[in-house]
Amino acid sequence: MSTFFNLIEPIANLPVFIILNLLICGIVAYWYWSIVTGNFSDKVHRNTQRIGLFISVLIIGILFVKQWNIGDLLAFYSIFSLGVLILSLVKGHQEIIKESRGWFLSIFLVFFIRGYVYEPWQIPSGSMKPNLEVGDFVLVNRNAYGLEIPFTGRSKIFSKSPEIGEIVVFFPPHKPTVPYVKRVIAKGGDTINYLNKRLYINKEEYEQELVQTDAFGVEILTENNNIKEYSIRHMQRTSADIFELVVPEGMYFVVGDNRDNSNDSRSWGFVKEESIWGRADYIWLSWKSGEWPNFSRVGKVK
Repeated sequence: MSTFFNLIEPIANLPVFIILNLLICGIVAYWYWSIVTGNFSDKVHRNTQRIGLFISVLIIGILFVKQWNIGDLLAFYSIFSLGVLILSLVKGHQEIIKESRGWFLSIFLVFFIRGYVYEPWQIPSGSMKPNLEVGDFVLVNRNAYGLEIPFTGRSKIFSKSPEIGEIVVFFPPHKPTVPYVKRVIAKGGDTINYLNKRLYINKEEYEQELVQTDAFGVEILTENNNIKEYSIRHMQRTSADIFELVVPEGMYFVVGDNRDNSNDSRSWGFVKEESIWGRADYIWLSWKSGEWPNFSRVGKVK
């Protein structure tokens, strides 16, 4: 997959992206013309479908490389398919009406939900245990911190800052194309002390209370940041993390709830506000490898 993205990188720019999408529109326009004029050919149609598939792969590759919101692309094709539907209705082309109606309804529904409301995302690691397990599917609220401006790398208007204690999805500084999910612990201007697995923000301790210890010696605790309470996980081993630092303005310090098994700000530093693109709000499905999907963990993310 990385090889594919490396090949896409040289053409990953807005002019090429626009040209590729215009080619897709051209293929649809040709299909429309061939149906209306009676020049439709199965062989030509299959070949244009193959070309369209290849172009679509390039378009998706550019979206991933540039980290553009797929909702912007879906919005464009919602409008385009609506235009085809309206034209076919006006002209009375029944076969095209049937096809374009399905396109519009499908694309618009995906656009509205996936592009700008909630984005489904699967938890890939155990760094957020016990609140988020491997295989949990969460709905990420894309509007939590502002409305995204199309094709700007997720720049926002009407933006607001994440709150302390919220679980956010973001691109970390060391892997700017890989989404991570962690909990916000401190923001710009805050002083952080970490000692004996305990957090002190601006010299005030985040209180911890033991809930249970399992058969492997793993401790489940509640942590209270004076705004909200949530569960965290400690292994029975001595922590080597002892530090004091100040969070720069416009940056955030994020950690995993599985404190002894999380690659987070303690390792690679702060997260820029513009790198945060959503808030994990709900678990809607759990599907661990080798098991059947289930809804036992469905609910609001704590």
